Amino acid sequence: MVIEGDCHEDLEADEGGLIHIYGNLNATIEVKGISEIIITGDLGPQAEIRADGICHIFIGGRFTGRLHSVDSLKVWIESDFDGIVKTGAPHTDIYVGGNFHGEILPVEKGALLGLTIVGFASQHSLNRIKDYNYTQFHASIGISDVAPGLYPQTEYYRRTSDENSYNRWCVRTKRQPVE
Repeated sequence: MVIEGDCHEDLEADEGGLIHIYGNLNATIEVKGISEIIITGDLGPQAEIRADGICHIFIGGRFTGRLHSVDSLKVWIESDFDGIVKTGAPHTDIYVGGNFHGEILPVEKGALLGLTIVGFASQHSLNRIKDYNYTQFHASIGISDVAPGLYPQTEYYRRTSDENSYNRWCVRTKRQPVE
């Protein structure tokens, strides 16, 4: 399915497939099976993608809407992430080319989560993701509000009390205060 321009109508793809939107998404997309969604513009604040099955998504602009996946998911967001992603199992992989001010949480129980953020993500937002007890949460963060290094800094903080969650992220640069 190809849409030239912005998408304002809800779409369904019960058997998976390809959806290419040459513009912004301002509606709901529901996909099942193996799916690929390409949006060259923004995923707006009223937009939502619901995926049941294996789904790969490219968003060429900002992500300010909602994404709900119950299975494996790969998402590439070229700009800022200000929306909400609910992750499924067994694996979710997210790339953010801009800054991260959104929310990532599991649909049910956290599974495997890989996160790459080129821009800024606060330590608080990363700790919030950690607190959802993903089985494994690994991230690479371009800029944060803490010194460069590996976090959490002790084994105690990397594992939860039930020893069922492993969290590790690398911060490459500390944001300098504006004078």
